[in-house]
Amino acid sequence: MEQSTRAIHMGFPSLDDSHAAAIAMTSAYDFTSAQEASDRFNGVTEGNIYSRFTNPSVEYFERKLASLENAESAVAFASGMAAYLALAMTFLKQGDHVVLASGIFGTTTHLFRQYFGQFGITATCVDLDDQHAWQAAMCERTRMILVESPTNPLLKVADLTWLSGLAKRNNALLVVDNTLLSPVNQRPLNHGADLVLHSTGKFMDGQGRTVGGVIAGRKDVIQPLKNYLRSSGTCMNAFTAWVLSHGLDTLTARMAMHEQNARKVEAWLRQQSCVKQVFSTFSHSHPQAEVIARQQTGHSPVISFVVEGGQEAAWRCIDALNLVARCTNIGDTKSMVTHPASTTHCRYSQEEKQQYGISDGLVRLCVGLEASQDIILDLGQALAASQVKHSLREVV
Repeated sequence: MEQSTRAIHMGFPSLDDSHAAAIAMTSAYDFTSAQEASDRFNGVTEGNIYSRFTNPSVEYFERKLASLENAESAVAFASGMAAYLALAMTFLKQGDHVVLASGIFGTTTHLFRQYFGQFGITATCVDLDDQHAWQAAMCERTRMILVESPTNPLLKVADLTWLSGLAKRNNALLVVDNTLLSPVNQRPLNHGADLVLHSTGKFMDGQGRTVGGVIAGRKDVIQPLKNYLRSSGTCMNAFTAWVLSHGLDTLTARMAMHEQNARKVEAWLRQQSCVKQVFSTFSHSHPQAEVIARQQTGHSPVISFVVEGGQEAAWRCIDALNLVARCTNIGDTKSMVTHPASTTHCRYSQEEKQQYGISDGLVRLCVGLEASQDIILDLGQALAASQVKHSLREVV
């Protein structure tokens, strides 16, 4: 059965004969007897107890996402960062070591280096392209390899098959953040990853209405995360899960349109004289083009580009946009831009920004579902404005 068909036709919790999935808006569940309550709490029988533990709407979303990722099981969280927190709290302890891909989402790096560092967990950041550096970073205390592929915002791509071999040789878990591609365009578990993670408020939602996170993988690896969830309370709520389940129904169609638009916008950006550099997974000149062809079934609608003139010009470009929204999210029907150096990666030092390529002129664009010519027209007038040193307001 095709992926899009599975997403649409998976069985769902219903009320009577309703055609659409119902929302299980409840905090707790009735038991038929004291014995049933005891059996459920003690794991003798399966069934709902409390929505911090399980909820039919959340479980439906988890099953649906697991199917799309070719995973045995999945567990949903209140946010993508809550999912990252769960990874550390479940699989890491004092003295353990994590290897991160450098230049990934700024908050992820900050979480591992700043907060987990307080508890004796160390993290090393490694250039995604440098296999020798990855090998050198591994040690007997390494318990986890964590990558985004592609990375946010420079669209670097990890060779997941190679990293999987490295992780297995060192008895470490390979965790892949698949947010920028979705399971439509990449399934990391098929390439050896142990766990795949998503920030669900992006492409899975598709309209920027919710915040959530999900991790999928083998049952034996997911179950400890579910045990942590029961104690921590970082659970996804039923309404968010309901929205996301409906979002998955249209994910395949939306990703195809996102990619079609992004391909046109990316080609146009490369022709602009004031654009110094373009980062995307579309180009045949991408350093990892062979890996992209091997492990991706499509491309990310996220494109980053460097505007001539540094931060001042990048901000002028962003401020001049009329159609494209100034927003730090991605995966919406609306096209959105942000300035990574001053927002998502603002907690990086200037030296780290230079090292990881987060330049002052860098603009991240997520191409939406508007007509591509309208997106290009708006970008065109904004780029023209970026090269004018004074806005009309400043002149007046």
